[in-house]
Formats: sequence, structure tokens, C-alpha cells
Amino acid sequence: MKKIVTKISALLVSGLLAVSLAGFGGTAVWADETASSAEEAAPAAEGSQVIKVGFVYPKTGVYASFGEFTEEFTNFAVDKANEAGIQINGSNAKISLITADSQSDPKEAEKAAEQLISEKNIDIMITSKTADTTVPVSKVCEKKGVFCLSVDTPDEAWAVRDHKYSFHAGFNTESELNCFKAAWDQCGSSGRVGVLHANDPEGSIMVNTLPDFAEANGYTAYDPGTYQPGQTDFANVIRNLKTQKVDILAGVMSTEEFQNFYQQLEEDGYLSEIKCITIAKAALFERDIENLDVSGLCTEVWWNKGFPFASSMDGMTSQELAAEFESVTGKTMIPSTAGYDYANIEILYNVLNAAGSLDTSALVSAAKALDIDTIIGHVQYNGQNYSVQPLATGQWIYDNTTMAWKQEIIAADEIEGLETTAEFQPF
Repeated sequence: MKKIVTKISALLVSGLLAVSLAGFGGTAVWADETASSAEEAAPAAEGSQVIKVGFVYPKTGVYASFGEFTEEFTNFAVDKANEAGIQINGSNAKISLITADSQSDPKEAEKAAEQLISEKNIDIMITSKTADTTVPVSKVCEKKGVFCLSVDTPDEAWAVRDHKYSFHAGFNTESELNCFKAAWDQCGSSGRVGVLHANDPEGSIMVNTLPDFAEANGYTAYDPGTYQPGQTDFANVIRNLKTQKVDILAGVMSTEEFQNFYQQLEEDGYLSEIKCITIAKAALFERDIENLDVSGLCTEVWWNKGFPFASSMDGMTSQELAAEFESVTGKTMIPSTAGYDYANIEILYNVLNAAGSLDTSALVSAAKALDIDTIIGHVQYNGQNYSVQPLATGQWIYDNTTMAWKQEIIAADEIEGLETTAEFQPF
């Protein structure tokens, strides 16, 4: 088992023209709207209408790893949508993406959304990357009456309020917990699960849902107590875990929180009693795993190149999309967010063509009627304006032969046609 060696580094966003905007008590960073898409120069020459799409996501801060390569690949998807063709009011139209940094902070996400609407005069909003960004952005859009699409936040955390103008595609807690259970079933534990959760929307959903789920599946869940987001001292949580003699840890933590918790768990000596760790958020990305330097962590997998799905926009398969991501970014380890970044634009493309208009009521009607197969699976919004996407169970393993990290698929019951690549390896 490898030890944690470094702290998370901040994402350095390159190739962007930044402008500091004041007036909301904070600073937002914009991609220059004249350079945000390779296709944007074409609409003016062709007389096509430009659809100004605002995009708020975490470029910096604790969730910067979620946003790594997001701008590059979302613009790739924009170019594909523009190539496929968009008709608004019977004329050709093209998407232009204007991005802003949520700084991984709910208040900054709100400010960024406000500024995109009031200062950049966007037509439509998209957003992604954790409830700390998507929830406040949709809140602003609801207040302003702006159509909004979001992806890759747990559905229940997003649906904390009613939505009229906002629509979301993500996974639900039941699917996430089924992924966790698939790892528990393979690890040979005593069946005693400790619930790790912050005092935030995602943590609250986890601690309120996991105990009943565990009991229904032959496990017993224990709550060692909540902690505040960003907390660094987990002595009380670890003390309670030891008292309860758990040998499975499950929950949702940021990478920095988990890094501190894991290090203290190891220093305490209790790590040797743990047989399985299933953790959401902290263990999603290769970059975070490299920083954590912990082999054996299990987490949900939102999407990868093996998922048996194809885009409704251009027929591109998951395997082909992964190859495009590697070409665009130079990265061979394809993050789950790549599929969701593409899907956000794929969904927007379908909604725009179905609506044939930028009128908000037409866009809302088109979204409500959406019923399509996408690169992240079937998307159809329910009465609460969200669509439930399937998940697989992954485990991060350090390969001493290749000296590289691999995310193996150890269970794939929710996705017909997705094969496992390995069995669970003891933690």
C-alpha cells in the first residue's frame, strides 16, 4: 500500500484570455468569447446566428481536478455540434461558449452565473462539476428565467429545490450505493460500514440514505459524526470508527479532506483493520489518485471508453470519443467527465434543434420531451427535471510493471454490455 506524498495542486488554466470583473464582491475569469470556439469566426462570415452559451465550472480551487481539460473538450463538442448543424428560426446557428470559473465555491459560482447573464448577455447556461457549482448556478438561472443544462452532480443533491428552467443528467444515490456494495461484497468484510460525510448537501444525502441501504443488503452502517467542509482534523471521526469496529469505509469527501483523513487513519494504526474503502468525489480522477498515492480505492465510474453507448449527435462511440479526448488533450487516462462534457453539448444540440428557437418556453418544452440515447446512456428527464444515468464500480490499482495507475472495472451490473476488467484486489 502506498502512502500519501503530496497535496493537491491547483489547476493551471492555460490558453485563456482572462479579464477581472468587479462589482459582485468577487473575481470571475472568462475565456475571451471571440476565441472560445474554433468555429466562432465562421458564423459572422456565413451570416449564421451566434448562440451565446455561458458555462460555469471549477477551473481552480478544491475541485479543479474535476475541471481539468473540461474547456478544451467542451469546445471540441461545440465544434462537433456546429458541424452537425443547428437550426434556429429556420436559419443556421452556431454555439459560442463563454466560460467562467466557479472557483469550487458556491458563492463564487453564483457570482459567475450572475455576471454571465448580466454582463455577457448569454442566451443559455450550461454547468457541471459537483453540487457546489451546479446547484448555485441553477438557482441563479431559475431566478433570472434563463434556460440551464447541467450534468455530473448526484441527482438528489441537484434537486434540492424545484426547477422550472433547469434540467440535469447525473446519477442517483441508489446507483452510487449499488456500486459501493459491489465492492463490499468482494472484500470479505465483517459487514460493518463507517459513513464518511461532511455537513453539506451531498454528505447529508449520504448519511440519510446509506444506513437503510446497508441494512437492506445485510450490512450495518455506523455514523462516526459529521465534519465541516474543509476540515483537517479527523481525530474524533477516527476514534468513533474504532469504537464501532468498522472495516468498510464509505461516503463522499473532497480529495483534500480524504487526504488528511487517510493520513491520520494510517498514523493512528487503524488503517490495517480496513478491508475496503468506497469513496465518492475524492477518488474519481487519475490526478487526484496520483496525489493521494493510495492503491485499492474504489469509487463509482460515470463513464469510460468501454461503456456501450454512442452519441445521438454524430454516432461517435465511447471508444471513439476516448480516442478524440486523447488527441485533443494528449492524455491516455480518460476521465469520466469526458463523456459528460460531451453529453452536455450533445443534449444542448438536441434541445436547440427540437425547439428551433431561443425562446425559453420553447427550450423548456423541448427538454421536457427529450427522449434520446447519448454518449452517457439514455437521457429522459423526469417530473423533477433530472435524468438518472447508469454507473459501474471501479478500483484504482498501481501497476508496478508499467509504473502507472489503472482504473479497473470490478462490477458493471447496471450497464448491459460493459464487461469487468478485473476482480477486487484487497485494500
